[in-house]
Amino acid sequence: MRTGKDDTKTRLLLALIVVIVHGAAASVRAQEDSGLKAVRQLWQTPTPDYRMKTWWFFGYEQTTDEGITADAESLRNAGFGGVVYYDQNHAKDAAANGAEDAFSESWWHHLQFAAQEARRCGLSFEVNISNGYCAGGRWIDPRHAMQRVAASEAVVTVVEGGGVQIDGSLDISGPDGYVCDIATLAMPLFDDGKKRYVTARYVAQGKGRNGAMQRPTDRTASADKFSGYGFVTLPDVGVLQASNDSIAWRDIVPLDPMYNSLGGYRIRTTAFEPTEGRYWRVRYTEGSRPLSWWYVGCEPKMDRWEERAALQSDFAEAELTPESYNRQGVIVPSQVRPIADGDFSTLPAGRWRVVRLAAVLTGAKSKHGRPNLLGYECDKLSAEAANLHWDSYVQPILDRVKGITGVTMDSHEGGSQNWTPRMLDEFRLRRGYDFTPWLPVLAGYVVESVERTRQVLYDYRQTISDCIRDNYFAVFQRRATANGITLTAQAIGNALCLPGDAISVKQVVDKPQGEFWTYQRDGAYDVKDCSSAAHLYGKPIASAEAMTDCEYKDSPADLMRVCNIAFAMGAQEFVVCATPHIPFASATKPYIAGREYAINRSNPRWEQMKPVWLQAARSMVMLRQGKAAPDVLVFLGDDVPVKTITSRLPAGLDGLDWDVCTADALRNRLTTSEGRLQTPDGINYRALVIAEKAHMTAETRQMIDRLRSKGVIVTAYPSPDRQNRGVLSRQQGK
Repeated sequence: MRTGKDDTKTRLLLALIVVIVHGAAASVRAQEDSGLKAVRQLWQTPTPDYRMKTWWFFGYEQTTDEGITADAESLRNAGFGGVVYYDQNHAKDAAANGAEDAFSESWWHHLQFAAQEARRCGLSFEVNISNGYCAGGRWIDPRHAMQRVAASEAVVTVVEGGGVQIDGSLDISGPDGYVCDIATLAMPLFDDGKKRYVTARYVAQGKGRNGAMQRPTDRTASADKFSGYGFVTLPDVGVLQASNDSIAWRDIVPLDPMYNSLGGYRIRTTAFEPTEGRYWRVRYTEGSRPLSWWYVGCEPKMDRWEERAALQSDFAEAELTPESYNRQGVIVPSQVRPIADGDFSTLPAGRWRVVRLAAVLTGAKSKHGRPNLLGYECDKLSAEAANLHWDSYVQPILDRVKGITGVTMDSHEGGSQNWTPRMLDEFRLRRGYDFTPWLPVLAGYVVESVERTRQVLYDYRQTISDCIRDNYFAVFQRRATANGITLTAQAIGNALCLPGDAISVKQVVDKPQGEFWTYQRDGAYDVKDCSSAAHLYGKPIASAEAMTDCEYKDSPADLMRVCNIAFAMGAQEFVVCATPHIPFASATKPYIAGREYAINRSNPRWEQMKPVWLQAARSMVMLRQGKAAPDVLVFLGDDVPVKTITSRLPAGLDGLDWDVCTADALRNRLTTSEGRLQTPDGINYRALVIAEKAHMTAETRQMIDRLRSKGVIVTAYPSPDRQNRGVLSRQQGK
């Protein structure tokens, strides 16, 4: 039986519990009220961290102290919170305009003065990673520049008892004479009189698919038809024909158009079924550009192997490599003989196909910077080259200029590369086997089988993508961290002219960045790629190069429209491209620095734009509170290059918020909880949606099957027979 003393203790305990509970609740309410009050205050008066930034362009003409002061004060008064010093100009002759050389004493003075004035005006001050863009300069020697594999071939006849006859040339040339041999290989000659491929040099036209920015559009009206800002579907160049008598001609294979791409490689191989023919010709489509040259060959070669070997960056499509190649003329690795120093005497008697592989420069150079520092783009696959660039340009600036808070990187637009001096080591490290026996695939040959060659080239592209992430962007991030500053990077960049993963590579930088242009009134999915990466990889801010190429005709309402769409796609920071330095204190007419960058103090609408900057800052305040809450996750595939392609997005996403991912996130970032996908940071997805034509390896299929077995909803799961299925006509856009 409970005593009175016990009852008293119980009442006191209950009272204490009530006090504690009420106190805790009051504390929570106080904290909530305090948090709401802080957010309300931020929204009312955003701090500089939440305000707009701008790329501050210098180098078009002279730089002046009074102009710097006027620029900084006008940006502060307009409501901006930061600037990025960026030597980028579009002058035909900057020196004639009075522009100073980079690293000259006057240049150092103006850089330091710009940093000083930014601080005085309460603006954060960052610097671009390069003079011009993207990351290169005069300090990059050929060994540390972007490289690709070049090949030359000859037929060598070795006579029994001695004697060698060479038909053809093994000479290789490259930009600025740089040639570094990789290997010379001899293979038994195969020629059964049938032709199997046509290789041609094309005249590129139109806008390339990899560079066409993707926009939201009606998927039901444009299903499976590639679209993008500025992209126009072109007709076939023509059709390859064969004849036995030069009178009756038969069509063999259509020749797709070649679109312009930044730094694009213009040579393409198209495979077809083994065909006999004494005469060959191309019947051109009316109005098309004739091929610069072309030839047909008999050896089994992979269809569009130039893309698959990363000489050119384009999105994987169905290929025409005939399965008959698995039966006839295919190279057997054990039959490939290395040739040292051009000594063919070690070959047995017979006829041999000799292939010389060598590294040459891609020729890519930095551009739009101050002329005295322009030079080769650094090797994007080499940590040594990335460190050389940082030590030659970025570190001297950080050591000499105080108050720098970050480094930024623009998009890569220097074309593709498929070689680096340590490529064989990188491949072995990352893929677990030796690439040396497979070197002939870099000249297009089918080795062992079509399927095996396809897999090896897939592994090769994945190695390139890994190196871009680990040896380029991650190296710059480590250097930034060591200096106590942030790195904002458009890794890799919308143009995607390097064969990489535009989603997962962003995981290694502090602030991933996308971009949208003022003319893009419907928005651009490059922002969606960036915000998805931020959500998947735990990045607190998804940045955006904003309102690029704003012109003086664009109204504040125009700017607000594209800003709001970018916010809806997940952007949380805007960095304007761009505000040019105006060298005089007073601007009496709109200033043009080679091209219109109209977000500057000379704009007649400058005062009218202030509400846009304030509303953008307030939106950034709200979008950085809490966590993102997307509905579903769209899987884009595990091949590279990869980014969001509008025509491949499944129907039914309207009304949903969604992110995109690639295989890396499925493998390394996502777990399951109660039938949902979840990131380590607590972002949940209710379903996984497979994009159209999403390439999947067997490993990826198994991962997705495991997710389904754990209750995750997976939709639009493609059947195996949809992978790598060839069709006769493959015209871009069909």
